[in-house]
Order: sequence, then structure tokens, then C-alpha cells
Amino acid sequence: MKHSLTRQNADCSWDAEIALNTQMFRNADILDDAAFLIIEVGTTSSEIWQRFSQAKALADEKRNAAYHVWIRIKRQMVD
Repeated sequence: MKHSLTRQNADCSWDAEIALNTQMFRNADILDDAAFLIIEVGTTSSEIWQRFSQAKALADEKRNAAYHVWIRIKRQMVD
């Protein structure tokens, strides 16, 4: 019985890590959406493109971090 409790605790731990990682991806999506809102106004000024580029870079950075966490989780689940 102890083995199944340990397994159950491990599953809960993975569930929590995956939930946090999912939130990381969701936050990246929100930042990505915000970046594209910047250029939806229809202007093509260099200031708008600079703001978009900075916002998009931040969104991409957050998504990249979430991806690396996801890969780590997957590797640890296999071990």
C-alpha cells in the first residue's frame, strides 16, 4: 500500500508542475497577444514597430522559458 501512496504523491507533484508550466505558456500567450495589439492600430511608425518588437521579444522569451521547463519535466517523468 505504501508504494501506491508514494506513486499517488508523485502524480500530484507532476500535476502541480505541469499546471504551473501551463500557466507559464498562457502568460506567454497573453504577452504575445498584447504585442500584436500594438500593431493593430494600423500605423507603421518606427516607434510602434520598436514597441512591438520589444513586446514580442518578451513574449518569445517567456515562451522559450516555458518550453525549457516542459522539456525538463518530461525528462524527469521518464527517469
